[in-house]
Amino acid sequence: MQNLVGVYAEHKAAIPLDAPSDNVQVGSSAGSSALVDHSTNTIAAHLGASSGPELAMAAAAHLAFVKKQDKFTRREIDAEMKSATTYYKRNMSSNLSSALNALVKGKRLNQIQKDVYAFSANERSVLEAKLAQPL
Repeated sequence: MQNLVGVYAEHKAAIPLDAPSDNVQVGSSAGSSALVDHSTNTIAAHLGASSGPELAMAAAAHLAFVKKQDKFTRREIDAEMKSATTYYKRNMSSNLSSALNALVKGKRLNQIQKDVYAFSANERSVLEAKLAQPL
């Protein structure tokens, strides 16, 4: 049973489950609809991003909540990080692999396949709650 739970936890981001995020949006429609226009810069400010891994999370949040992507590639995360010109530093791209590895090990991101990531269910909930708060 634990093995089954482990496999599910590792791959659940690839299983379409729209109901949980729909429930969150219904409960916080003002915060969710406000996210539609948020840039990666704005999300980074909202999350207090001050490092490469934190900016990577802000970039992934932009892809997930604004662009409505369930999973995102390393290249997409890097492009979104670069769009956050207030927070982005050149060394963040060269350190992105180690940042993503740390986020996977910290269970904040799930690695679906090589260079493809998705939020863990817990992290998605935490970010939705943080981003629903006023700036």
